[in-house]
Amino acid sequence: MLSTWAGRGRLALYVAATVLGIVEAAVLTTDPYEVAGGVALLIGATHAASIPLALRRPVEAAGLSLVAVTVAALAVARQSPEGWPWMVAPPTLTQLLVLVVLTLVAGWRLAAITLGIQVAAGVVLAVVGMAWNDIVASLVEVANFASLALLLGALATVARRLSESRSALREEHERRSVVEEKARIARELHDVIAHNMSLITVQARSAPHRVDDVSPAAEAEFAEIADLAASALRQMRGVLDVLRTEEGQSGRVPVPGIDGLGELFESARGTGQRVEVHGDLPELADVAPEVGTAAYRIVQEALSNARRHAPNEPVSVDLVVGENLDVRITNPLDGAGPVAEATGGGHGLIGMRERASAVGGSLTAGAADGQFVVEARLPAQTAVRASAKRGRKTP
Repeated sequence: MLSTWAGRGRLALYVAATVLGIVEAAVLTTDPYEVAGGVALLIGATHAASIPLALRRPVEAAGLSLVAVTVAALAVARQSPEGWPWMVAPPTLTQLLVLVVLTLVAGWRLAAITLGIQVAAGVVLAVVGMAWNDIVASLVEVANFASLALLLGALATVARRLSESRSALREEHERRSVVEEKARIARELHDVIAHNMSLITVQARSAPHRVDDVSPAAEAEFAEIADLAASALRQMRGVLDVLRTEEGQSGRVPVPGIDGLGELFESARGTGQRVEVHGDLPELADVAPEVGTAAYRIVQEALSNARRHAPNEPVSVDLVVGENLDVRITNPLDGAGPVAEATGGGHGLIGMRERASAVGGSLTAGAADGQFVVEARLPAQTAVRASAKRGRKTP
């Protein structure tokens, strides 16, 4: 609620506190109160200071205001003013403003506790001051003050609820704006990329029929291009589903996942890259879908990096599945290794780290002992899926 008091609202509150403090000090020195000037100034300044203090330290402000208003009542008790102890005009206005600010900033509970203490103190003052004032009239004034404070407190509570509702609506609007922007990006990506990828697929498949004297090897290359383009198109549509999914929802996990590692390795070998896999390929049930997708993308990017920077060197992939999914990809450097990426400056490594971090894992990459090493440790199951599996095992 502090944001409610920003700018002009805070300035207006400071001005009101200053004016009330000056008026309270001035009035207490006049007839019929006749409080000494120094005492009146101290009461007015202390009481007024509790108003801006309530914005930052509401509990301390509540205590300070109770002390100030009680001292003010004691200071004028012998003069038997009308409305004693709580309906004496200057201190009452200041205290009502304090209670309203407490309600708006800290909620109705603190304001109610402050009012309850003040009402109890008013009853005690009525008993103590019965030698100078009519106890019945004093108790009536205490009840009148409590009624007025409750009314203003109720209005302040309604104002607080309205402010909270506006804040919630504003946050929801901002969230929806982000979702709509993601959807817009997804549509633009689909329009720009999907159309051209489809054209590549169609042209690659039809090329042997449109071009004369195509050799069997070239025809196989065209077929592979078409298959890769179609696969990229399917994967892109999976990613677009994520862009269209609102935060907090799972959406459809981009394909392929952990079960696509075998096909990924075979595809890499088909390009002439030597890939050696150590360890058993994880099953779908071994890892959460989003973890499998992250692992697939990390391995895919690591193989691509090795193919770009060390095309003639073998790549070793180690997979270990337990509580965590450990992935280690290594390849010898051929003298033109990924120096920029080894220092963390490459976009590929940034993306791999982001994917690992997104599922609660970690990733390190760099050159060591003449090799480029990528190591990722990913939780095999997310917290939600892990608790679900434990629940199923419980009899």
